[in-house]
Parts: sequence; structure tokens; C-alpha cells
Amino acid sequence: MKKHFYIFLLAVILISCKKKEESDADPSGTPIVNVNPSDSTSYQALFSCVNSYSKLSGTYTAVGRLTSAYYSGHLITNEVYSAANLMDVGAVSLNGVTFKNKSIVTNFYYNDTTATQFMMPHDWNIGGSGTVNTFSYSNTHTPPIFNKSANIPDSISTSTGFTVNISGTGDCSLIKVFLLGGSGSTSFPNKLISGTDTLISFSAADLQGITTTTAGYLSIQFCKDHYRTIGGKRINFRTGLQYYNTAFKIKP
Repeated sequence: MKKHFYIFLLAVILISCKKKEESDADPSGTPIVNVNPSDSTSYQALFSCVNSYSKLSGTYTAVGRLTSAYYSGHLITNEVYSAANLMDVGAVSLNGVTFKNKSIVTNFYYNDTTATQFMMPHDWNIGGSGTVNTFSYSNTHTPPIFNKSANIPDSISTSTGFTVNISGTGDCSLIKVFLLGGSGSTSFPNKLISGTDTLISFSAADLQGITTTTAGYLSIQFCKDHYRTIGGKRINFRTGLQYYNTAFKIKP
């Protein structure tokens, strides 16, 4: 799984640099640290379409939609799933666009590779398989509100940590933060925090194990989750906002 994680993560970064879209920025098997009970998540399947913004020319610019869809044979908690548990659900489409049904490292991770600009509502259609029934759902829940992208730093110091003021965020279920350091890093700092929090904070201790670089990666994702029970399973239909920087500077 660790080898798969490195391959998946490298591919995510390369894709984000070359295309105006991204693959899943939170690979399977990545542990989420500092999770409070009120911030934890629990569902069996995720159907997500997130507005993605990249740091370009000094500002965060809209670059497309980050999509993902997967159905697990085991309960997914705290955003971590096992690739071995993902199930065939047949054809998956969003607003009439059929998703690719294989990721870089595993079958049954579905996403769009056409850079389609999906508008609301998000009409999901799942073709079904021998183990998962056909179903459809129209998600009319718009993404959360975030107007503090100017507060996201371009660089941090591992010796002091960093804090981002996100006060004013609205209609948000949870926030996922992921940081990738330079070559030789032995940790991948990440957090899952409540959507009502006003600060994102990483202490110096949180940043232990990452190496300095001028080409780090920071991703902050604001999620709005809507749960439905379909076929006796808890299904999460997600909208959201993601802000990422592939030239994030990490200093001593």
C-alpha cells in the first residue's frame, strides 16, 4: 500500500501541473491526524464534485472540477478507504459524462478525465453491477463559502509552523488539509478539521519529518456533504472547494 501511495501521490502532482484538473488529492491509506469526534466522517460510498483553484500568477484561479466516485464494501471512516475494498458499481456518469473506472493504482475508483465543467445540479447515475444496484441522485446542494484565499501562505517554516485564518467560511461540513514536502520527506502532514473552525494550524511538531523545498504541495479542501440512504447504505454526495499550490515553499 505504501508503494501505491507514493505512485498515486506523484501522479496527482504531475496531473495538476499538466492539466487543468486533478485526481484524488487524498490517496487511500493516508492516515488523518488530529481528528476530533465531531470532525470525523462515516459513509460507504462517495460521489464528489469539487471546484478546484490553483495558485497561478499570484492569485488562486479556477482550473476545473475535481471529481471522484467510489463504493466500499467496508465502512469508510475519517476519509480513509482501502483500495482492496472498492467495489464495481458499473458505469458512473455525472451530468451525462461517463467516468473512467480505473485510477492510477486500482480498479473501481471512478473519475472524469475530460476536464468537463460540471454545473449544478449534479445528476449522478450509477449503472449497477452484480453486487451494487442501479441508482441515481440529483445533488442540488451548492458548494460551501470561502473568501479568504488571500490568507493562504505561499511559504512556511518547519521550525515555527503556520496558521491560516479562515473565518467567514460558511455552509461547510469539514476541511481537509494535506501538505507534501521535498524529496526525502518521511511524513505527510494532514488534518481533518470541523467546517466551523476559524483557523487551520500546524505546529512545528506537526511538520516534523518533511524536508525543505521550493516545489512543495499544499491542498486545502472545504467540503459540503449530503448523506442519503440508498440500498441500505449511507451514501455521501459531496460538493466543495479546493485550493492547491504546487510551488509551495517549505523553509527550515
